[in-house]
Amino acid sequence: MRRKRSSRSIFRDLYDVIERREAGPRLIQLESLTRRSRTLTLLFQGTLQTRLLATARDDVNAKLESITGRLQLHVSEWEGFEAPREELVIWLADMDVHLSEVDQLTGNTCEKLKQLQVWGCLDMTYI
Repeated sequence: MRRKRSSRSIFRDLYDVIERREAGPRLIQLESLTRRSRTLTLLFQGTLQTRLLATARDDVNAKLESITGRLQLHVSEWEGFEAPREELVIWLADMDVHLSEVDQLTGNTCEKLKQLQVWGCLDMTYI
């Protein structure tokens, strides 16, 4: 003999059947949304990475231009010192020759200083 089922049990079974019928399409929809989400996440990461790299490259280029500009300024200043330095080297070599000649002269120190002044090696206003 079969036992009579309660209406609650019948509704429960009916609910389970309906839920299974709707669950299949919902699971397929959920899987599709999950794949789409992963794809969008990868695209977003790629786009974000590209933007970050571009920003980093722009920052590096700006710093490089700044450093290059400062370096060019220092090189220009250094080149500005080259001509006076070369003139000073020549003047010192000339002075060395004249001092050697004065050392060989006889006489007092005052006469030697006058001789240096004649050669243009000595400015007497500072002595």
